[in-house]
Amino acid sequence: MKFDQLGLTFEAEISARGQMAVRLVDGVVPVVGAYGTVSCLFGKMTLVWCDVGLLYLGFDEGRSLEKVRHFFPDIKLEKNNKEAERWAVLVDDVWRGVSSEPLSLVVSGTDFQKNVWKALLKIPCGSVVSYGAIAEAVHKDKAVRAVGSAVGANPVSLLIPCHRVIQKNGSVCNYGWGDAMKQTILKMEGKKSYSIFRKSCIP
Repeated sequence: MKFDQLGLTFEAEISARGQMAVRLVDGVVPVVGAYGTVSCLFGKMTLVWCDVGLLYLGFDEGRSLEKVRHFFPDIKLEKNNKEAERWAVLVDDVWRGVSSEPLSLVVSGTDFQKNVWKALLKIPCGSVVSYGAIAEAVHKDKAVRAVGSAVGANPVSLLIPCHRVIQKNGSVCNYGWGDAMKQTILKMEGKKSYSIFRKSCIP
């Protein structure tokens, strides 16, 4: 599927016109955290957090917990689906652009990865860019493949919007959680009417 079939605008370069209401928190190594899985429009959404902020957001519980332990090998996690519902509402508010204050995302990665993730935050909702545009934004024009790997290593789906990066030929594919999910998310963003929970917002 191509981006124009989803009602999206292709941007030649990134900007900060619609930056997500999040802040990346670096240097925190949590030893205790919690996780939970909630039902949403994309199936099951797993959220992992600590007292500082959100650590991970994915769409498969087992795989999400495995990834969190890759970033934070010594963390001890407790399941709390009730609290996960509260976090999911916060995520939904940020994603829809109605959050009153930034949500903290606790990230762990190389400086290069974090620079790429910061660039992703500047892609406006309803727009997509190429991997090459991200490479230019982080001043690594010839490192498009490395940029692609960093985009794919993004720990917080939706809020660090790696789904807004597409192939230079306009194809919407190569999403870690599946191409169909990427297309669904972008279609919702393209219609500017969406929510993680409300079925009436799906076009």
